[in-house]
Amino acid sequence: MDAPSFSIVLDNALTVFTYAGLIVFAMSGGIRAKQADMDIFGVVTVGFVTAAGGGTLRDLLIGISPVNWVSDPWPLAIILPSSLLALTVKHMGFSQRAVLNWIDAVGMATFCVAGAGVALAANIHPLMAIMMGVITATFGGLLRDILCNVVPFVLRQEIYATAALLGAGLYVGLLKLGLDPALSALIGMSAALLMRGVALHFKLHVKPDDSNTSHFPGSK
Repeated sequence: MDAPSFSIVLDNALTVFTYAGLIVFAMSGGIRAKQADMDIFGVVTVGFVTAAGGGTLRDLLIGISPVNWVSDPWPLAIILPSSLLALTVKHMGFSQRAVLNWIDAVGMATFCVAGAGVALAANIHPLMAIMMGVITATFGGLLRDILCNVVPFVLRQEIYATAALLGAGLYVGLLKLGLDPALSALIGMSAALLMRGVALHFKLHVKPDDSNTSHFPGSK
């Protein structure tokens, strides 16, 4: 694939995956905020932090200025209503915990690929691009859980950051081998989601979990 067509396909794939990630991460932030009994402002705020936090840190680290959601109005237009979708989950009869886990898994899988792609497009070294993918996929959720007084997935024994690392690594590696950008992204995202999904379904952890504590010490 020649350079111009590669760039176009890569940009289009990244746009699709980024917007999909914004939707599901904003929803996961809204659900977590509702679990913490926050009002509508809290739901929207946590939804925004969850969806935009990882990408913001990535952009700052690789020197993209202004960060994406400052220069482009679409992320905000997507994040705000997506956060409010969390208010409908309870009324639809779904388990908030199950919905949060699976929505968060989709967001992680999507953002690990999108984040790595943005870094590659900025001419960042492939290994660092993989790390940027992991940061993009995990940092927003980390901030979300801290704001809601919950120990973040990434700091527990969950198979979470490992799944993001797998997805970003596969994506970057396949790109460097010359595979189609959209197909590379799909494979990377699918691998990350599969690893996280298997871990959720079979309750797998990095090591045996001796405690079910999900809140910070001293909290209820």
